[in-house]
Amino acid sequence: MTHKLIGAALPVAILLNPFVTELGAAERPPIDAVQPDRRAAPFAQEYESHVTVRADHTATEVITQRFKILTQGAIGFVGQQKLLFIAGMQVLDTVAAYTEKPDGRRIPVESKGILTQDAPPGQQATYIRDLKQRTVIFPDVAVGDTLVMTHRKDMAPRTIFQQFAEHREFPRSGAFTSVRMTVEAPLAMAVRVKALGKDAADTVTQAGGTERHSITITPQSYAPEEAGAVSPLDRDPMVVMSTYRSYGELGSAYGQTASPKAAVTPNIAALADTITKGVTGKRAQASAIDAWMKKNIRYVAVFLGSGRVIPNDASTVLKNKFGDCKDKATLMSALLAAKGIASEPVLINLGNAYTLPEPPTLAVLNHVILYLPEFDLYDDPTANWAAFGVLSPEAYDKPVVRVAAGGAKIARTPAMKPDDHVASARTIINVAADGTVTGRTEETARGALGLLLRAGAAAVQTLGDQAAAQRLLQKYFTPGTGQFDFGNFAEPTDPAVIKSSFSLDERFKPPPPGARAAMTHGLPLVAWPGSLLLGDRLSGRQSSFVCYAGRETEDIEASFDPALPMPVPFVPVSIDNPNFTFRSNMTIEGRTLKSHREFVSKVERQVCSPEVEAAITADLNTVRINVFGAFAFVARPSGVPSIAAAPGFAGTPVATIPIRPAQNPPAAARSADAGAAQQTCAAPMADAPTHLIVRVTGVVPGEQASAATRTVEAQLGAKISPAYVSLPRVAIEGYPDTNIKSMAAVPERMTVKIGDLVEVNTRYRDASLPCHFIPWVINRPVDANQVPAAASAARSPPKLELTRFVVGGQKLRLEFLVAIEPDCSSMGQTAVRVLEQPTHGTLTVENGQGFTNFAKDNQRYECNTRRSDGTLVFYEPKPDYAGADSISLYVIFPGGLAQTRHYSIDVK
Repeated sequence: MTHKLIGAALPVAILLNPFVTELGAAERPPIDAVQPDRRAAPFAQEYESHVTVRADHTATEVITQRFKILTQGAIGFVGQQKLLFIAGMQVLDTVAAYTEKPDGRRIPVESKGILTQDAPPGQQATYIRDLKQRTVIFPDVAVGDTLVMTHRKDMAPRTIFQQFAEHREFPRSGAFTSVRMTVEAPLAMAVRVKALGKDAADTVTQAGGTERHSITITPQSYAPEEAGAVSPLDRDPMVVMSTYRSYGELGSAYGQTASPKAAVTPNIAALADTITKGVTGKRAQASAIDAWMKKNIRYVAVFLGSGRVIPNDASTVLKNKFGDCKDKATLMSALLAAKGIASEPVLINLGNAYTLPEPPTLAVLNHVILYLPEFDLYDDPTANWAAFGVLSPEAYDKPVVRVAAGGAKIARTPAMKPDDHVASARTIINVAADGTVTGRTEETARGALGLLLRAGAAAVQTLGDQAAAQRLLQKYFTPGTGQFDFGNFAEPTDPAVIKSSFSLDERFKPPPPGARAAMTHGLPLVAWPGSLLLGDRLSGRQSSFVCYAGRETEDIEASFDPALPMPVPFVPVSIDNPNFTFRSNMTIEGRTLKSHREFVSKVERQVCSPEVEAAITADLNTVRINVFGAFAFVARPSGVPSIAAAPGFAGTPVATIPIRPAQNPPAAARSADAGAAQQTCAAPMADAPTHLIVRVTGVVPGEQASAATRTVEAQLGAKISPAYVSLPRVAIEGYPDTNIKSMAAVPERMTVKIGDLVEVNTRYRDASLPCHFIPWVINRPVDANQVPAAASAARSPPKLELTRFVVGGQKLRLEFLVAIEPDCSSMGQTAVRVLEQPTHGTLTVENGQGFTNFAKDNQRYECNTRRSDGTLVFYEPKPDYAGADSISLYVIFPGGLAQTRHYSIDVK
């Protein structure tokens, strides 16, 4: 027993057991009658089979397959068929093979186009000496042709179990248009035959001591295999044939032949004593034996004849120091027995199959592990990177056949629990004054995530740690060099701990205004929050998919030299999806950005329905944007002096800044500094300001060092004195989210901490235009009486010249103006002032929703798939007008960026 020998990666023809006969064109439904919903399929397939089982357990199967070529790409995929058989146990005869043209001509496959050779094993460390491959190469294949092949396979008696058990799969990815299968067997053999799946019918007749099953399956529409989906054995039609009455009977048959192989010999007893020397307690001794097995007996599968099902004896495995899964389980069972520890072999599927189809066969039972009843614990001695009692992720929540001395029974491995499978990474980053970026990562993991971390470390060690570090950093778009410290990763004990250090090739450069810069995550191998446990996303899933439970945490501390700007922390994210939770918090402490993220998958089972996919996709997209989002960096505005300490000042690290709404703001002004501009309105306004917004982003005491934003909007009323108003001081500590009703309640000053970003923004009644946007970055202690200047060189806003074309009588969407965060949330409404109305048409400005069109390299690219709030600008020419028209707009985005846009419109 081993991992799957014949997998879904092979061509569709051998996803089945492709040995049947052509039953005659008159009985066959026309393959040209391909249903409309199959048009996406690259080919269409008909399948006809006849299985004859005899009383001596020999059998003959004849199969005919017809492949209709529908696309050019299918020619290379289907134009040569590969079929597997076992020499000595099966005889394969190619009865017919030809290319059938649309006009009815048949071009036969010549003898030189039928090749037989040793079959590749398909898996590393798997060697199958008597597995053969028959390759049929069809001649003169073109779109519209039909490839036909008929084979006959004679199967020898079942020399191991003396039972008959076969199955045939019909996955939707096989593009079947019809399936017909006949099974005949002596009535006295009591062969159980069942057609499983939707639209499968079985007509049973009995005559002359023979039972005949006539099976037809009406296949569902074609569907390619979905990433991460459960096995076709769990969801698609199949035909199962077996003389076993139960999986208990099948397991007992395995135990009768396999259990004697685990005999305790003197050599094995002596080895068990050596392994457990100084180790007290049976559980600790079992753990020591497990660790010795994983370090000293490597996995190598060499199959010949009955070696596929029955293990070698323990002494032989010990002598060779290698074996397949059942060999390793046999030796470990013997070593445990030598110390008085009972164990039971367990037949399991190590893949994406989570059901045991009836009647019983070995269709899904492709692996052997152990169960230790004394500890109620499953263990896999082939999972070399797992701690004792930890299974591979795909072995959890699986139905199994547990083989005990008194008989076998169906059981189930435990489902995963989040606190049992944990990975965490802590990365320290230092950014020097010259932009040099260096750092180190320490990653720890336990449970199945510990297995994955050790496996990753083994891959890194095999490739070379420096080469691996270079590739990993490049993969995440932060090229550089690094190296790993593997510690004791080869010891299968939890937790696994891997350390690394790195240096990036590119120096940090503050991004220009409006742009962002990414920060490295270091060199974690497993702990990427949200990227592993729930698998790949696939919109519109039709099949259930595999999902794991566990916990991933990431902590990053990035320290910046005082000469550099500081990043703006992301807004805290808290997601409580029924299937997972996610928390993301960032704080600024001095010159260090501290980030903490935690992702917890809490799925109760390891199979998730398509409805779960729909329920998690949007929230997981938010997680992805948060984890891989880039940062804005804020520096002190040019023209605004640094907030410096007064001579001899020795106060607490706080600053007091003014909050002074202006009645008539000055002309437009904007500094060139990134993220910290002074922006005012372009034209004087008669109205006084109606709102005052004060926003402080930074560390707020009393909130467990979490990043927080406090926004206070003051409803100022229609009239404000032209003079600045003197109001009481209010500290930011505990500052409430309040709707202030009168100017008297608006503070003139507020006290903030070092590292805080402060924005003061007044809005006016006229279109709610933001007209006074003044941010300060508090970067050092100041005296409470010292006030920063707030002056900047006046500049006119940039002007864009744009050209548009429109057909007369039609309405043109001139613009969709939008400002959104990387997580796709709106930054606020864009304000539009009309400076020049059209002469020959009508201009309409309204708030609404639309789709954005960000480039693929933009972190907001995923936002293109959903509607966003924005401002829509429409132009409609007058009836029967053709010629030129023009419009001028003044546009102010929520962040304060202002533009003049002039449109030259050509009406056709």
